[in-house]
Amino acid sequence: MAKVQKFSNRTLRNRSFRGQNLQQANFSGSDLRGCNFDLAQLQGANFDHSRVGYGPESILIGLFIIADFGGLAFHAISQMLFGVLGLTAAAATYPYLIALLSFLASAGGSCAICQRRRRLRPIAALTTGALLGFFYGGVMMESDPQAAVITAAILGTLTVIVSYVTRTRLITMAIYTVGGCAAYGFCFFSGTRAIGLLNVQQFLAAGGWSVLSLVFLGLTLRIIANILTELKDFAHTSWRGADVSNASFDGIQLDPQKWARYGLPPEIGRTLADREHPNPLSPG
Repeated sequence: MAKVQKFSNRTLRNRSFRGQNLQQANFSGSDLRGCNFDLAQLQGANFDHSRVGYGPESILIGLFIIADFGGLAFHAISQMLFGVLGLTAAAATYPYLIALLSFLASAGGSCAICQRRRRLRPIAALTTGALLGFFYGGVMMESDPQAAVITAAILGTLTVIVSYVTRTRLITMAIYTVGGCAAYGFCFFSGTRAIGLLNVQQFLAAGGWSVLSLVFLGLTLRIIANILTELKDFAHTSWRGADVSNASFDGIQLDPQKWARYGLPPEIGRTLADREHPNPLSPG
């Protein structure tokens, strides 16, 4: 018979138990804020009177990732955009502008909706990784276009692989952050192009670019909402995909109305709700 693992009455904040075999493990009375139990085997585990919810250290880690990748993406995208703001169709580098706008639109659009349509997540990972790879690869190779394309392909592919293999919310937050900068970059370019066209009284074209600017402003706000959702879920105790059959959750401070945020199955949520608000007509 396997030895029962004992984690009772301990401070375990922000620990990852993802995918581990913890059948019959005892976590009673422990501080489990920010812990990750995703995909773990927790049959018969004891979580009685444990403390769950947000881990302050996890929030700081998530904010650091957002700030770090936001800074990288903002610098890269702003540098690329300011280099093409005045380009016209007659310019020899105009195809570069079309390619850049296509990547910005793809990265921003996919990051805005991939939270609901998971099939678009590889596109979000590929395009956001490629954007950073193209700029920083070109910078390291002294603006060599061929090297920039190669590094874009490599980093884009690596981002897809890492996001698929690790499935951590930190990677998702990084991808969404770059995608948010991409969407705002497209919004900024569209707005400046619309203002330029208004100045020469090309009202129809200016109207089209204005609509695009508003659309990508909306996508930017949507991505910000996605980032905040991912941050909350990352910093929260999570049992997503874990087998918690016959596990005990007596006495834990968990909002039964938000059981889905914890990744607990519906039957656990209903049990917690019944304990929090017992039916006065039920026997006993």
